[in-house]
Amino acid sequence: MTTTKAAFAHSKISVLKTFVTNKDAAWHAFDPEAYFTHYYGKPHPDDDVLTVLAARALKDAADASPRGLDVIDVGTGPSLIPLLAALPVATRLTAWEYAAPNLEWLARELSGTALRPQWLHFWQSVKAAHCVEGAGSNPLLAHDPLPLLVQRVRLLRGSIFDLPRQAYDAATMFFCAESITSSRAEFGAAVTAFTSTVRPGGTVAAAFLSGSSGYNVSDRRFPAVSLTEAQITDALAPRLASLSVTPIGLSDHEIRSGYSGALFISGRTRS
Repeated sequence: MTTTKAAFAHSKISVLKTFVTNKDAAWHAFDPEAYFTHYYGKPHPDDDVLTVLAARALKDAADASPRGLDVIDVGTGPSLIPLLAALPVATRLTAWEYAAPNLEWLARELSGTALRPQWLHFWQSVKAAHCVEGAGSNPLLAHDPLPLLVQRVRLLRGSIFDLPRQAYDAATMFFCAESITSSRAEFGAAVTAFTSTVRPGGTVAAAFLSGSSGYNVSDRRFPAVSLTEAQITDALAPRLASLSVTPIGLSDHEIRSGYSGALFISGRTRS
């Protein structure tokens, strides 16, 4: 079958229309409660694994730095998992988020009288990573982490592309760089900005979706870059002196919606 010029032109126009850069996405209309309900309403085993891996990576970093860690989470979104994972070892914990609805949602979560059961579930995973059973005597691993979250977390609005350079001891990023654009070049720039915000020899702990081409929140489409394991590690390897990769639930079919598994990557930035 031959392709006419008209059909080819229409095909090109369609591709251009579906290509979305970060600035084109409707972040002002993001629905954080719908996102929470879909992805965290019923805790998923993959997220338990991610929580434990992140908490362990940050614990290892803190063990090498007795003074504690100044930690930033980039693109926090409607999730307390990265904040909970860092809480036992962070002297200060920054949630760096661009979407105003997400910042308002986070502020409400932290200003309530009690955490939702889902967050307490993931807090148990953090405690498991620290090999603590029950409440224990360590106040940093108490039954209720909310008071310490309120004390240590600061919410800042900012783009990943505007992160300060070499400002933090450690940085986490869960499903951000690949889930804010359809542009491979923007993904690379986001990864560079993320790793560059950590001081030389500092720790990064990040999770990336595999095979995601976008996702829906309240019937609104948001962009993502479909990446392989090799493409993700290739983007990070030049910026890290050490790199550890752990697949999480990789599959040949879609999980929940918008992706087919994840990779957890941790390492230290180059000196």
